[in-house]
Amino acid sequence: MKAKFSKCDSRGSLYVDCAECNRGGNGKDKDKCSSGWKIKKGGKGGCFCGVMIAGLKIEGGA
Repeated sequence: MKAKFSKCDSRGSLYVDCAECNRGGNGKDKDKCSSGWKIKKGGKGGCFCGVMIAGLKIEGGA
């Protein structure tokens, strides 16, 4: 399934939206992120150190 809000930046680094992160509001990780634990809708925040939920893919890479 294609990720809607996560993307690669101009340098090729993966930006993971909180709603599509394993440690975010929709993720299954028990240790939730202090910033994104309650974010369930996309476009509300993200970071470059997140781990995408299994099954999501970035168009054209990652």
